[in-house]
Formats: sequence, C-alpha cells, structure tokens
Amino acid sequence: MTGTLPPLIANLQRGWAGDCDLLVAQYVEDCRFEDKAFGVVHEGHAGIREVFDFSFSLMPDFRVEYRRWTLNDDAGAAEWVFTGSFHGEHDGTKHEGTPVRLEGLSFMTFRDGRIVTNTDYSNMAALSAQLGPSR
Repeated sequence: MTGTLPPLIANLQRGWAGDCDLLVAQYVEDCRFEDKAFGVVHEGHAGIREVFDFSFSLMPDFRVEYRRWTLNDDAGAAEWVFTGSFHGEHDGTKHEGTPVRLEGLSFMTFRDGRIVTNTDYSNMAALSAQLGPSR
C-alpha cells in the first residue's frame, strides 16, 4: 500500500529521523535485526541501538522514507529508501558528506503489534558505486 502511513511504519520513519527511543519501542525486547547486504545480525533492544548509533555516526542526517508496505497481524514487508551524507571511509576513500541513497526492503514478523524479526535486503553494490573512487 501507499498513502497514509500505518502507525508502525510512521513510528519507524520518525524513529529513523533521529528518535532512537521511538525506534526501539517498535521492537520486542528479544528481537532480531538482520541486514543481509552488510552481513550483520543484531539482537535485542541493545542491538537496535547499535544499528541506530552506527547509522547516525556515519550519516548524521540519516533518514529512511517508507514508500510501499503490506502488513498483517503476523508479518509485513516495507519498501524504503535511505538517504544521508556519508562521513567516513569506504574502500580506502575518505568522505566528508558524500550524498548517498539506497533502496531496500524489510521483511518483518510481529508479536503484539511490535517487531520480532526484521530482515533488510538492499543492493550494496549500488551504495559502493556512490562511494567508490570512480564517482
């Protein structure tokens, strides 16, 4: 669907706009967050905070915009675009505010209206192309 954001998606979008507590509140305590492109898994609320802190440490203006979604009581999927100004090193190239944009998809399972598992899929090659020396 598109249009008015359902409460969960709206809260995720607001959370990824800089509100870590709101973001964490969308997940159950024993959650699992996996990012297939980066090859990382984070567990629990502490893991969600790690993802948040890492994202904002590299891109202080990090944002996620949700474009399409489908949700039911047990599971859902959401298509998103993240943007930000990358500060850091990637493949030997130092960046001080390089604009990046990455499209991706999250598959989620739910318990009592909150996220139990969140698995993200995105195209790491697209991100690397934006940060590579051939930019």
